[in-house]
Amino acid sequence: MADPSDLWFWLLALGAAVGGGGWFAFRWLHIARMIEDTPTSRVRSAAQGYVEVAGRCRPLDGARNLAPLTHRPCVWWHYRIQKRTSSGPPGKRRTTWRTVNSGRSEQPFLLDDGTGECIVQPGGAEVLTAERTTWYGDAPWPTQAPGLGNRLGGAGYRYFEERIYEHEQVYALGQFRTHSAAGRRDLTAEVGALLGEWKQDAAALAARFDSDRDGRVSLEEWERAREEARHTVTQRHLDQPPQPALHVLGRPDGGRLFLIATLQEKALAKRYRRRALAAFAGFAAAVYALAWLLQGVFGWA
Repeated sequence: MADPSDLWFWLLALGAAVGGGGWFAFRWLHIARMIEDTPTSRVRSAAQGYVEVAGRCRPLDGARNLAPLTHRPCVWWHYRIQKRTSSGPPGKRRTTWRTVNSGRSEQPFLLDDGTGECIVQPGGAEVLTAERTTWYGDAPWPTQAPGLGNRLGGAGYRYFEERIYEHEQVYALGQFRTHSAAGRRDLTAEVGALLGEWKQDAAALAARFDSDRDGRVSLEEWERAREEARHTVTQRHLDQPPQPALHVLGRPDGGRLFLIATLQEKALAKRYRRRALAAFAGFAAAVYALAWLLQGVFGWA
């Protein structure tokens, strides 16, 4: 007679496989269709909201980003360090890899599609890269570069790192926002700062705005000074060359997909369709196995 604990284990395991396989199959197929159905927008004319953009990436001016394990310059990285562990009785010991350290870059970078630039804020994004490196060593942090004396047999640690390099072609799907240069300036603060400068020279302030010559600036006269300061600040803005608008692509609201990839759109959609097909195959196999188990145990048809 089968052990009841084994029976419940398989029931729970197969039930989880059915639920997980169905959920992932639906999600990955939905992502593939979203990639195929969403038109690519130009940065210069992109609408505010959920958009798809593509272009070459590079660091922000003056910024530098180094991958932690390989120290290679890039615009984005993700690393993971795993430790080899063994468990089980002698002769039946099982080796597994347990993650002991990991991290990912959240430093913004620029995407340029030829019509304009937008700042990509990668925090919270699902990222797919073409550049991945895996190597092995005996220290909790790699002491040698990939390919130098690495070995799998006996190595206690495994290092994994993926990167997006400068000038790589990047596809991104996320929330697009444009911040105008005028909106970034605080007119009230600038007026207050200018009035503070004028107040440093009380004599000049009185000579300029004390119209009744009583030796002090009244409330009415101070209001005139405020109007003059506002006019001066506005004129300064008009005399300055126009500043370009700031475009930003980031994580959408409402849990919508935020995707960054170094693959072409067609290849990306194809990859998600393959994932969906594999998940559906796992779902179908789990359904069949669960039905067979229930039929054998309970005599269900």
